[in-house]
Amino acid sequence: MTAYGAGKKSTFDYTYAGFQHIHAPAKVYPTLANGVTVTGAAGAWTLGDYAEIIPASTITVPFDIHWINVEDASANDVYELVIYEGTTERGRIRFVADTSVFGGALPSLPIQVPQLSANSQIQAKLASAGGGSDTATISVYYHEYTNP
Repeated sequence: MTAYGAGKKSTFDYTYAGFQHIHAPAKVYPTLANGVTVTGAAGAWTLGDYAEIIPASTITVPFDIHWINVEDASANDVYELVIYEGTTERGRIRFVADTSVFGGALPSLPIQVPQLSANSQIQAKLASAGGGSDTATISVYYHEYTNP
């Protein structure tokens, strides 16, 4: 972890980094725009192609993702969404889209990822139980880490 500056690893530095992170404003990407559509493969439980969620060099400090907001899904189905930093898997969640529940509202889902490097590209892949190239449109909630 280098959120507090390269080479610093005292208890104070870890505590300070946690304090700054907890009190950093929550942010969303994309902001003031529609979410990003991620498409599964045609086969059941097969991940589709990468979809770029956050382009490289967009977030210029270390950060992590806390929530995935599912804005839309193409079918009532069970989905699995994988989040990548570049092409390295950083987190995985599962959700159900069902229009008969809560008027079809889709969930905001907690996710635990390690600290992501400044300027990282964030991508996602999607799979669904039914296959059929189902889609989900998502955005991410994240926090930045600041250096003292």
